[in-house]
Amino acid sequence: MRKVFIMAVALLMLFSGAVFAKNVTVTGQGVTSSEAENDALRMAVEKTLGVLVDSQTLVQNSMVIRDQIYTQSRGFVTNYEVTNRQHTPSGWQVTINADVDDNPNSKLMSELTRLGIIDTRLRNPRIAVYIPESHIQYRIPDPAGETAVVKALTEAGFTNVTEVGSRLSVAKPMNMSATQMTQAAQKLGVDIMIVGEAFSQGMGDAAQWLPGNQTSKMQSCRARLEAKMFIVKTGQIIAADGKYGSAIDSSESLAAKKALASAGKQMGEYFIEQLMTLGSGNRQSMQVVVMGSDFSKINRVQSALAQVRNVSNVNLSSYEGGKGIFSINYSGSPQTLFNELQSIADVDLTLQSISYNVLNIIVR
Repeated sequence: MRKVFIMAVALLMLFSGAVFAKNVTVTGQGVTSSEAENDALRMAVEKTLGVLVDSQTLVQNSMVIRDQIYTQSRGFVTNYEVTNRQHTPSGWQVTINADVDDNPNSKLMSELTRLGIIDTRLRNPRIAVYIPESHIQYRIPDPAGETAVVKALTEAGFTNVTEVGSRLSVAKPMNMSATQMTQAAQKLGVDIMIVGEAFSQGMGDAAQWLPGNQTSKMQSCRARLEAKMFIVKTGQIIAADGKYGSAIDSSESLAAKKALASAGKQMGEYFIEQLMTLGSGNRQSMQVVVMGSDFSKINRVQSALAQVRNVSNVNLSSYEGGKGIFSINYSGSPQTLFNELQSIADVDLTLQSISYNVLNIIVR
């Protein structure tokens, strides 16, 4: 039921741009009423940027933002309503309630990405996984190790992950040069390539090493999976490792698949840690909105946030009517953050909605 709810939210977000719009109320000033209204539109975008981008980045790019973003403020506001227009001794004051579009595909996000102020791919990069595998005795048809790596990544919140399958045909992926991996990544349209090789070997009856020459009719297997991760944008191989797995089952083929899956799961967890570390140097501002009538439970969410890897500067910016708004700096995607919160928090959390920089959850 929960999966259906999350899918419904995702579809609603896909077909309704308003879901991503950040609603703000601001007051602008100017010599004329029109100038004050334009100033209010600029302030609406400025307030939104305060959530999208960390303060240090805003300061470092202040001139670019002023010239390239604030001058186009009207184009980033999907709609607004003037709630107060007042003539003052010094000019005019205009208060507006505005919706600023922070959809990942919006004009604002496109401009911020183009200018290098943010990189949306750091939060949810497109990842291709290519790890062909073999068994010493015979061919195993399904890539158990590769599938386990993909599963670990997707469960951690990386939703743009794909198994390469037959789209690449490389006998020894671990021997691919940086140029070959760049070409493959461009062909697949991804930001990150994970390539490797895996093999398994039958170890015989699981009980053969026990005293008395016993037999169990259960077969054991050992597997090894080696892989490396390549960042297309920088041209660097930033992670490489090998993992072992072992398993026992009624047949050698089943034991082999389990052993490969075990090694793949470990490798997936290793790459998740590397990806989170990669983004930790460019933590972006994020809002976590928690709905719950019991403040003690909201406080537990705050404690859990502080324990999530690569989260920093956890601040409760407001609390009213059972709604707590936390501002944090975080390098991963909102979905990854929610998954980690669920595993840490000692309260029941339900995902309500997600956008690039806002996570809405309900605590019970």
